[in-house]
Amino acid sequence: MKRIFIYTLLLVCPLTSMRCTEETAAPEPITDPDNAAYNSYWYYTYEALETVDYETLGLAAAADFNPYAVAQRGDTLFVANSVAAGNSLILYSKKAKQPLKTISTWTVNGAEKNFTSKINAIVATDKRLYVAEQESLIHVFSLPDMEYFSCIGNGNWNGPVFQAQAITVKDGLIFARDKDGKVSVYKEADVTPENYQKINRYKQAGPNEGSASNNGFAAHYMEVDKEGHIMLTAYEAQTIRVLDPSLINDDFKNGTSIDIKESTWQIPFKPKTFAMTADRMYATGANNAISIYDFEKKEWVKTLKSIKGFAFSNPERIFAQDEHTLWVSDIKKQALVKMGIFKGEIREYTQVNSRIVQVTTARTRSGEEAETFYVDILTHEIVDPAEVE
Repeated sequence: MKRIFIYTLLLVCPLTSMRCTEETAAPEPITDPDNAAYNSYWYYTYEALETVDYETLGLAAAADFNPYAVAQRGDTLFVANSVAAGNSLILYSKKAKQPLKTISTWTVNGAEKNFTSKINAIVATDKRLYVAEQESLIHVFSLPDMEYFSCIGNGNWNGPVFQAQAITVKDGLIFARDKDGKVSVYKEADVTPENYQKINRYKQAGPNEGSASNNGFAAHYMEVDKEGHIMLTAYEAQTIRVLDPSLINDDFKNGTSIDIKESTWQIPFKPKTFAMTADRMYATGANNAISIYDFEKKEWVKTLKSIKGFAFSNPERIFAQDEHTLWVSDIKKQALVKMGIFKGEIREYTQVNSRIVQVTTARTRSGEEAETFYVDILTHEIVDPAEVE
């Protein structure tokens, strides 16, 4: 009897352009040249490898922890904690699986300062950590010592920062998504201790058509892709914008759009944040699930409401640690979930139709019962038996 082998691997398919769903012919099975009788398919599974909650962090009560934005540098995970008692930044060791320190206050010119509002975005570079909070401030810490360095914005929404809701850094420029959909740009070179809260916008790009304001403060996210463009979620417009940062220079006219409009994604749900691997995008949105887009298939192939070991309630944000590990902030369950992406090989199966195969696992030595499930060989996803015709 042939068996099913499960293994973890890095995903290395190239990034391709992404548009609407299209039907694809059934793939050829994997064939072993040394064994003509051996054919197999493969599929994805997802598992909660670790759950970080208030107990993990040594906090007194569940109300003391509610994860939001996440970033990383080396072994350190930076986690925004948004609770009624006050906002803070938790530094968490991925290796030791424990908190390293919590930053809620610091001193500037002899005065104690703190986060005055929710932390919307965190971006780590080699030497700096940018932390954008809702009340029109972008704090800057030096890395790796985490000393407070400077601040962009003065806390007034009509100042140089307009309630930044997503940020990224590219070629010495800081890009921030303003509340009204415009994109403000600042020079990293201007960020010095001497310029604390005195840093002006370098440039400001106009919003894309249909990029509505974010009066409800839905989560947004931006990230530089492999082509050097910036991908930015537009929640109310139900799109992902694609920006060309190379258009920003001294001659750039403020208010001009830097959107590559023909590359704008039309999304079947209101997107909040996303995490990209080489061959897939994992996105959170108004559907309170993790939606999966396959770059090769050019379609949304799966909507995850739960994974092995964890049922999502409100997965607000998602962040990619690497190709096979994601971190999901579930703000209703007040937990940060480490989500593993695994790839399984099917050697023994029953063909149900042109795209569905039935798989039955073998009984394990420990006495676990055999399991039967169905796999769509086009999307490589496990499907609900009720969906199988």
